[in-house]
Amino acid sequence: MTKQKTDRIIHAALVTILIVSTVLFLSVLAFAASPLKAKQLPTDQTLKGSVGNEKFNTVRFETFGGQPDERVVGYFLYKDGVSVSFNGPQPETIGKLSLNEVFADHDRVVKAKFYSRASKLIIREIIRENAVVGYAVSDLGMEITLWDSTKDPSNISLELRYKDLRAKGERYYGGPR
Repeated sequence: MTKQKTDRIIHAALVTILIVSTVLFLSVLAFAASPLKAKQLPTDQTLKGSVGNEKFNTVRFETFGGQPDERVVGYFLYKDGVSVSFNGPQPETIGKLSLNEVFADHDRVVKAKFYSRASKLIIREIIRENAVVGYAVSDLGMEITLWDSTKDPSNISLELRYKDLRAKGERYYGGPR
């Protein structure tokens, strides 16, 4: 009789541990950051349209390592009510700029630092829940991804990460891994 009681207690404890583990695992998944969709826009048409002159909060960042003239400069422009975190070399907050102003800033920075230009800048629209939350701007030598780490729906929280596509190996700067 005591063996049956012991077996039931062990079985109940194992079931309880399994249920608690599953709940904890699912809650971690619910709060994990997930990548946002990005859609490339036609550069010339976007700059000539109304979005090209709309002002957004803007951060500028660049790749490190390799030859100094091969570094790549990127930007993320985002709407009010969005917070952007970054785990790595700190991006420079440069105020509210339009896409047109970002293109001019990029030309100025590249010339001032004597960087070579890998390609023409491209604009990617960053989409969260079927709404545009910002724009990523870089040349083809940089991959920019935004991750949704929002825990409170009234406060949109994004994590920024980027990768130097020309570098050997994985060189991510910031964001969840």
